[in-house]
Amino acid sequence: MDTRYHTSPQLNPLKIELADVRLTKVAVGDMDNNCYIISRGSDVVIVDAAADPRRILETLAAVVSGPPTVHAIITTHEHADHWQALSSLRAVFPDAELVATKETAAAVGIDADTVKNGATRSFGSIDLEFIVLRGHTKAGLAVVIDDPLPHILTGDSLFPGGVGKVPSGQAFYLLFNDVRHRLFDRFEDAVIHPGHGDSTTLGTQRPHLDEWEQRVW
Repeated sequence: MDTRYHTSPQLNPLKIELADVRLTKVAVGDMDNNCYIISRGSDVVIVDAAADPRRILETLAAVVSGPPTVHAIITTHEHADHWQALSSLRAVFPDAELVATKETAAAVGIDADTVKNGATRSFGSIDLEFIVLRGHTKAGLAVVIDDPLPHILTGDSLFPGGVGKVPSGQAFYLLFNDVRHRLFDRFEDAVIHPGHGDSTTLGTQRPHLDEWEQRVW
């Protein structure tokens, strides 16, 4: 556990000041889901509208002074605990784009702006990159915030101690190889913020890659 980035549904949201944006991590619901608010001035992107729209909106009001412009709500993958508040937040911010992979959008049943691996997008003054990680679901997203030390929101694809839950051995190797090649091989280090629980870094987890591959989870 990296205690610099620890929070829980019982604790206050965590504000992380990066070079160009503020990243706010708020934990919600019985499954300790993390919702992330990326903000720069009044420009806002929400990642994973999970479980508790009231707490997310209260957090948003606390981190953005004045009326926010929510440009996008990103859903990292199709599992329902990560988008239970999506319709409520879209009702509050009807002009926000819904962003997901094509596979996630189809599974959730939303009309989303779909992104592919390596896509970059600007949402107002906020620049983000998207990395597709397959295996936990058909095509989950990781969201990269560029910084001297990058911060990557990995959904349920990468956690402290291993990759996310998979339905089969084949899916494990698909996810493990995506995580290894698209994250560990590319970034010397980065802060990893998962869809549940505590954050970590690639540097902390890198020595354990062989162990994960051998145990197949």
